[in-house]
Amino acid sequence: MPLSEERPFVGNHCESTTLVNLLRQWDIDLSEAFVFGLAGGLSFIYWRTKQMPTPFVGGRIKPDALSENLADALNLHLSGHETSSARRAREHLLAELDSGNVVGLKLDRYLLDYSTDDFRFAAHYVACVGHDDDRFALVETKPLGLQWASAASLACARDPRGPMSSRNRAFTLQPRKGGLPDLGEAARKGIRAAAQQFLNPPISNFGFKGMHKVADLMPRWLDDLDSPADSLSEMSTLMEDAGTGGGLFRTMWAEFLAETADLTGTGEFQEISDAYRGVSQKWTDVAGLVREAGATSSRACLRSASTMVHEAAEEEQHLMRRLLELTS
Repeated sequence: MPLSEERPFVGNHCESTTLVNLLRQWDIDLSEAFVFGLAGGLSFIYWRTKQMPTPFVGGRIKPDALSENLADALNLHLSGHETSSARRAREHLLAELDSGNVVGLKLDRYLLDYSTDDFRFAAHYVACVGHDDDRFALVETKPLGLQWASAASLACARDPRGPMSSRNRAFTLQPRKGGLPDLGEAARKGIRAAAQQFLNPPISNFGFKGMHKVADLMPRWLDDLDSPADSLSEMSTLMEDAGTGGGLFRTMWAEFLAETADLTGTGEFQEISDAYRGVSQKWTDVAGLVREAGATSSRACLRSASTMVHEAAEEEQHLMRRLLELTS
C-alpha cells in the first residue's frame, strides 16, 4: 500500500483537492487555487426543483467539468469509468490501485462510515490512494485529511441517487506526449472561459443573472421554504464552509489571479485579484446573514443579504468584463 503511506495533499475543495493529488503522482506540483483557475472553475448557479427542500446556491462550474477542463488545459488524458454494477466498480478500482494509480472517486460522503455530515450531496470527490483488505484509503478535504472507509460503505457512497449523482464514477489522469503547455497561456485560457460563461449564461439561473435572481428571491425565503431554519443553515454552510475555500470560491479565484499575475508579469491580474478578495468577503458576510436569518427568523437579515448579492453581481460583472478584455 505505498500510495497511502505518502503524505497526501489536503485542500479546501473536494474536486480540486482530488485533482492536485492525481497530478502529484506525475510530479506535477500545482497549487489548488491554480488548478481551480486553470479549469475555469469560478461560476455561479442557483437551482431548485420541486423535489429539493433546500435550494442550491453554488459558486463553481458543474460537477465533473473541473476535471475535464483541467485535463484539456494541461494536455492530460482523463480516463473516466462509470458502471451500474458495484462488483465491476470495485474490480476496476482495485485494478487501478494495484497498478499504482491514484484514483478520483465521485460519491456521497454522507454514506461513508466515517462521515458526520448531516445532509446529502452526491457530487463529493475524494482521491483513493490505497487499500488494505476491505478498507480503502481516501483523501478528504480539511480538516479530515486521510481517512479509511469500509468497502461496504464505499460501495453505497459511490452509487447514490439524486441531483448531480453518477453511477460509481472513477477517473484517473495521465500525461500525454508533448508535455505540459505554457502555464501562463493556459491560465489566460481558464480565465477567459470562466469570464465568458459568467457574462453569457445559458439561462437566468447562472452567472451574474443568477446572482440577481437569488437576490430577488432571498427576502421571501422565510415564507417559501418548508423548513427555513434547516434550509438556511444548510445553504450558509454550502456557501462558506463546505469546501468553497471561503466566500463562495471567490477566495480561491483571487489566489489564482495573484499566481497568474506573478507568472505572466501582468499587474492588472493582481489588481483584479485584490478586488475579488473584497467580493469574497462580501459573500462570506452574505453567508453569515443567511445563517442568522435561519436561527432568528430575521427578515431584515435576508433583506441585507439581498442587497449585498445585488452589489456583488454588479461588481463581478465588471471584474469579469475586465478579465475578458485582458485575455482576449
